[in-house]
Amino acid sequence: MHGLAQDGDEPYALTGERPIAGRLFSSLQLINSAVDARTNPIYHRHGIHRADYPVLDALARHRPTQVLAPTELARRLAITTGALTPRLDRLEAAGLIQRLSVPRDRRRLHIRLTPAGRRCVQAVGLDLSSHLQETVQSMGKNQLVELASLLKALERCLRT
Repeated sequence: MHGLAQDGDEPYALTGERPIAGRLFSSLQLINSAVDARTNPIYHRHGIHRADYPVLDALARHRPTQVLAPTELARRLAITTGALTPRLDRLEAAGLIQRLSVPRDRRRLHIRLTPAGRRCVQAVGLDLSSHLQETVQSMGKNQLVELASLLKALERCLRT
């Protein structure tokens, strides 16, 4: 049997061919593992955990008030506030963020990057960008545009 397994086809254990969804999932896992193996040293060199960088990046990209409430930050990162709390704890302990009380409601907090946090996110971003550039330099512009488009489409599907 050639081509992709379709609904109604024999189970891949019998045919030796995996359905496209399984192959796609395996490829994404391999890509994720390879990216982690190559980028974790960058995060480590800058003294942060890989899960901390998106927090720093979201704070750096937020301009209007330079602060974000934890619930808004969690929403932007598509994680729970429970998953966000240990990240904030690590980043605060490292002096990269500040938790600020809201003057009229002490139960609420805002999160702000410190100058050290801003320097860290910029340095990590430059290192990651340089690494990514080296990784994809063998691909042509059209291939990169197509890949970016396909990944965006997959991201939209996974969010629904």
